[in-house]
Amino acid sequence: MDDETSLRDDYYILTSPVAAGIRKLSLKQDEAFIVCDKFGNFRSRFQGELGFYFEGTRFLNILGLRINEEYPLFLYSTVSSDDSEILVDLTNPDYTIDRHLVIPRNTVFIRKRLLLYRNTFYQTLHFKNFHIHQIELKISLQYGADFLDVFEVRGTERTKRGETLPPEYDQKGTVKFKYRGLDHVLRTLQLKFDPLPEQVNEEEATFYIQLPPQKEWELHLWATASQGESRWSKRWNLPQVITRVRKGILKWEEERTRIATSNESFNQLLSRSLCDIRMLETETPHGPYPYAGIPWFVAPFGRDGIITSLEMLPFQPQIARGTLQFLAKLQGKEKNSFLDEDPGKIMHEHRKGEMANLREIPFVPYYGSVDSTPLFLILLSQYLSWTGDVAFVESLWPNAMAALEWLRKYGDLDRDGYIEYNRESPIGLQQQGWKDSHDSVFHRDGQIAESPIALVEVQGYFYAALVGLGSVAAQFGKTDLQMELINEAEALRERFDRDFWNEGRQFYALALDKYKRQCEVITSNPGHCLWTGLVDEQRARIVADRLIGPEMFCGWGIRTVAEGEARYNPMSYHNGGVWPHDNALILAGFKRYGFNDHVRRVATGLFESTLFLENGRLPELFCGFDRTIGHGPTPYPIACSPQAWSAASVFSILSSFLGLTADAINRRLYFTDPILPNWLKWVEVTNLQVGNERVDFIVREGKTGALIEVTDKTSNVEIITRR
Repeated sequence: MDDETSLRDDYYILTSPVAAGIRKLSLKQDEAFIVCDKFGNFRSRFQGELGFYFEGTRFLNILGLRINEEYPLFLYSTVSSDDSEILVDLTNPDYTIDRHLVIPRNTVFIRKRLLLYRNTFYQTLHFKNFHIHQIELKISLQYGADFLDVFEVRGTERTKRGETLPPEYDQKGTVKFKYRGLDHVLRTLQLKFDPLPEQVNEEEATFYIQLPPQKEWELHLWATASQGESRWSKRWNLPQVITRVRKGILKWEEERTRIATSNESFNQLLSRSLCDIRMLETETPHGPYPYAGIPWFVAPFGRDGIITSLEMLPFQPQIARGTLQFLAKLQGKEKNSFLDEDPGKIMHEHRKGEMANLREIPFVPYYGSVDSTPLFLILLSQYLSWTGDVAFVESLWPNAMAALEWLRKYGDLDRDGYIEYNRESPIGLQQQGWKDSHDSVFHRDGQIAESPIALVEVQGYFYAALVGLGSVAAQFGKTDLQMELINEAEALRERFDRDFWNEGRQFYALALDKYKRQCEVITSNPGHCLWTGLVDEQRARIVADRLIGPEMFCGWGIRTVAEGEARYNPMSYHNGGVWPHDNALILAGFKRYGFNDHVRRVATGLFESTLFLENGRLPELFCGFDRTIGHGPTPYPIACSPQAWSAASVFSILSSFLGLTADAINRRLYFTDPILPNWLKWVEVTNLQVGNERVDFIVREGKTGALIEVTDKTSNVEIITRR
């Protein structure tokens, strides 16, 4: 294939220097989300992602504020600690008439609050006059609707679009924008104001007020998105919206495990990460599902949802249950080349919007993911281990058998015992592992590998899926199937070490290509095989040491590709950047093989990166430049933030510290060689669920490892510490 990036094949996300340089704030509520700049405005004319979106379409792309024809001065903005609203503080600049200062700057205080509820975006503007005299203000709200599919916003070009209908506005202060797509769906954006504007048109609403000293005035805007003939949502006022949003947050938090530590910065990271997970979790017709990330991946992704669920499993198992149920409902039913679908295959991505409706993109859902199916089986077995929910897992047994059939029949394309992928869809993804950029699988000389491709980490997932499904089979009394799966897993282990180990480079190959040639590239991918237990015990130390060597570990985390490789670029999406979820899985692998010093070192780098990163959260990824004393990591310009599996990685890291595993059916909780880094003196965990049992405990640092003190538990659960 030509090495030029194909925008069609790879759904490349275009960016502009202006858009990339804007500080962004975001909110999400179910299928709606907003991305605004630090002023709380949308200015998508700068080719950015700013706007109000609903079900895969950007409805509102322009939202601005002027006072007396001037833009306000910025004071402060933030997303609330519970991710329920955005707050922006502004003030006026100096207002002059004929060089005479009429209103000095910092006279009018403006507080802007942005919220989402269902399919409506709310903006409230609160004005207060701190001048000693009454002032006159002309307040102008600018707005605009472009009805772009999110893939158009990302940069995908379309040869034809639907019809934008003339705006409608009436004396009641209502403005309607309408777009009839090529899919024949009518999409409408309705704007309403309180109080009513004195002037209104398709671009701007204007208000004239006289504000006495120390007096206040409020302006409310409701922007409601609808598709087809759906009715308008009830118009709630701000206090009602806040109450309803926060009531949902409180209900969600009632079910969770609570964690506190000695390190306040780490506590803030845990809190922010948990709020991000809650915000990204979305109610679907098949149950709650963690959508992947804002802004580009506000949709269900198979791989992302499963890994997020695995990372959160000890602390919030209900996320895994919703994920399993959702994916089981959308499991592949037939052979469909356009969708890269096979019977039993777990989906990759499911989108809504005009382009999906028209099949201009294949994500309806799309099944071009080689690893979602084995990961589904891993999650199913781990869910049973933590919950003991035999009835639910048994209800998904037909789905598990269909997934196993896919691995054996369709996943192994050439019957060599490895799981491979080969794109069939003309507009599907070329690369179908978690590193799905077009150039992410290559040979040592930089040449792109030809498919079918067997990725190294996917064989690890396959191994863990066989072992995990064997344990589930044992619980159901299916001992013959259990032994069959165990033997199949051991055979995979033997040939894997033979075919993927590269003696010259003393590392596992990234992949085997169409001709069974090794891709002799040093990458993070084999670290996932540590997590799954596929790596030979004698070679595990070699792999682990290489992963924390200077070519891979940048000081903040482990790079995706080693410095010095042909396609290494620390500013690359998949060929040199640092991904928190990737590191979290590798850390779990380090822990599995007993490499505690490796765990501490990498976890410390990741944690310390958040002290410099915006909003104190782990983003989708950051650049892989070497750590410089006194400076933080270099952000990746178009990284999603928040991103579900990055937010959840913090909880996975904590699990690795403690060596947490469970056997809920036998009411056992295990701590395997628990440790703490030097920046954590203690960790307190309350309401950890092991099936129907509950455990509260404190972990403190000791001379030879961390000490576990059980402070409360139900009577039937057994606590076992293994060193």
